[in-house]
Amino acid sequence: MTLQKPTLFEQIREEDRASAAAGGLVTSRVLRIVIIVAATLSLMAFLPGRLGDTQRTAFDRSRIGTSWTEESVIADYPFPVERSADSLARNREIAQRTTPATVRRKIGAVALSNAILQAEVERAPEPAKAVLSVRGKNALRDVYQTEIVDRDNAQLPGDVVVELLPSAEERIIPMTTIRDSVDVALAFESMFSDLSEDLRQNVTRILRAALVPTLRLDDRAWTIARTEAAQNVAITAEIVQRGDVIVRKGQRVDGTILERLAAYRYGEYLRSTSQFSFLVVIGAFGHALFLISMVALYLYYVRRSSFQRNGQLASLLSMPVLSAGFGWVTIALPTALPLEYVIIVPGLAMLTSILYDVRTAIVVTLACSLSVAAARGNDHVIAVVLIAGGAMAAYSATNLHARTQIFTSILSILIGLVVVTLSIELERDTPALALILKLGASAANAVISPLLAFAVILVMERTLNLATDLRLEEFDDINHPLLKKLNERAPGTYQHTMAVVRLSESAAAAIGANALLARVGALYHDIGKLEKSEYFIENQIDIDNKHDRLSPKKSAAIIRQHVQDGIELAREYKLPDRIWKFVPMHHGTVLIRHFYAKAIDEAFEKEVLIDEQDFRYPGPKPDSKETAVVMLADAVEALSRLLDTSQRDQIERAVHQIILDRTSDGQLSNTPLTLNDLDVIKESFIKSLLGSSHQRVRYKDTRETPELPQP
Repeated sequence: MTLQKPTLFEQIREEDRASAAAGGLVTSRVLRIVIIVAATLSLMAFLPGRLGDTQRTAFDRSRIGTSWTEESVIADYPFPVERSADSLARNREIAQRTTPATVRRKIGAVALSNAILQAEVERAPEPAKAVLSVRGKNALRDVYQTEIVDRDNAQLPGDVVVELLPSAEERIIPMTTIRDSVDVALAFESMFSDLSEDLRQNVTRILRAALVPTLRLDDRAWTIARTEAAQNVAITAEIVQRGDVIVRKGQRVDGTILERLAAYRYGEYLRSTSQFSFLVVIGAFGHALFLISMVALYLYYVRRSSFQRNGQLASLLSMPVLSAGFGWVTIALPTALPLEYVIIVPGLAMLTSILYDVRTAIVVTLACSLSVAAARGNDHVIAVVLIAGGAMAAYSATNLHARTQIFTSILSILIGLVVVTLSIELERDTPALALILKLGASAANAVISPLLAFAVILVMERTLNLATDLRLEEFDDINHPLLKKLNERAPGTYQHTMAVVRLSESAAAAIGANALLARVGALYHDIGKLEKSEYFIENQIDIDNKHDRLSPKKSAAIIRQHVQDGIELAREYKLPDRIWKFVPMHHGTVLIRHFYAKAIDEAFEKEVLIDEQDFRYPGPKPDSKETAVVMLADAVEALSRLLDTSQRDQIERAVHQIILDRTSDGQLSNTPLTLNDLDVIKESFIKSLLGSSHQRVRYKDTRETPELPQP
């Protein structure tokens, strides 16, 4: 006897069993533990306490504007409060800018000026010579009553200049006693205002040419003086004495209090005998483990299938790790820009919502936002902002039917980030410039996150044959080649499929499941009947039932075969896994009762044993709400053809019995359906069946109308 070749689906199941037996990577429990531990250690690497070093700057700027809720802090010892880097740089810049100019005296400047004037007088025309001989010399003598500098006074800061004497001493000269060339020119114009225009211009030109400044600016010495002034700026803002109150309970924290708190903590760090604490390392590990556990425990209790698939588990746990890394970078980079507001937590939330569901996206958003806050030294403000933006992103990405909805996501994220940021920063009385920068960064995040999320989704769809809700629209088409063949070769199955689509879509929407996925899955659930359509009752039009000439076991095998054929067709036409899994799951491991009952009757007569597994579908059982809905809709639609669908009580009993049979047979045990969901599904089916059986008015034909008498 020849061995029967295993079906494609049986081969797939055998491969899965072999993989599980060998500790395959997909579902290996050991690898799952390794992933969780690795994610925890990776996240811990970005936390402040990762090296056991006590936190020197535990009081970050996120506390400014908040109330101090802890007990009052009183100094146990005197300590200096150093200026912040920004404050120190600002004060040094002020010191350089206000350093008085350094000048040196030009020896013999007055005598040289007189000599130049004498030479100019001899060459001057007669009218000017007469004026310059007397009045010109007097004017020059008058301007030399004050010091004359060779630079514009506007370039010299402060109220004084410093003269360097030959003895290396310094002399302070007030700016009120110093003139520049512009001041002297104006003085000459005033002295000779009584002269004619041409003569006055000629005289003042000669006097300005003869002018020699008494002071010249020493640029090199001034540069040295400015450098020394910057270096002499004290790095200490103040000295806090023992017993001074640093901050009182309930007091509003400002920049000065924050600097005192940070300096006090740093002083404690320097005074401690040990600057490494293993307890700090344990605390950092526990902090990271808590954040990773938020996602892991949610998956374990709510999305068990994702938890058991190591690829999905690793991808979801990598998101808080990635967020923590971004948070660490915003602290490590030496910039005053609010980079933390550009961290793409909303983009990660959108990805999770599209690939999984909105509840998972919300949990991931919480973990990612808290990871950013943890990496930044428990910055709760950015956590609140990112939670708001991530939540809006997650909800905006549900039920995506077109890529143009990216604009809805951008607007939603923008509202979430900007409203929360504005509220918090106004409460904290943030300066206008800092507020504008944060709002601008939030707006940039609202644009970057959706663009990045949609780009990643597009790549995953094409490279991994992934069917997101966006791509499901491509398969929701009755003109798809598979469905056109089904309509041509198996018209009865096609009509059955359309009825199942209607039932599935309504029921899925009623329980809050993915109605689009249920609809598309229902469209392709029976494509396997294309190969031997004449063996299925709905296609036996004007032909005999071929099963009448077959044994029950052979008939059951042919019926089971349509699952294998459907999988082969789905792979041939490159249907994504998310769609083709409806082919085997819409039957699960249900017993083919009709042929099983016939086999029992024959076995009783012939006194032979039968194997129930020969009369069960190969499975697997449904693993989601959508696949379960299609399973129930398929059975309900088939049974409804045997009932009077205008009678609610008959429909109600039939639907109830089908749901009870599938539940008692364990077909729904791998799905997240609740008893309430089943009640809602039942009511949806009943309404749909009643709606499809409405009566129409029988219109009277004109040929049935009695002939009217002629006038």
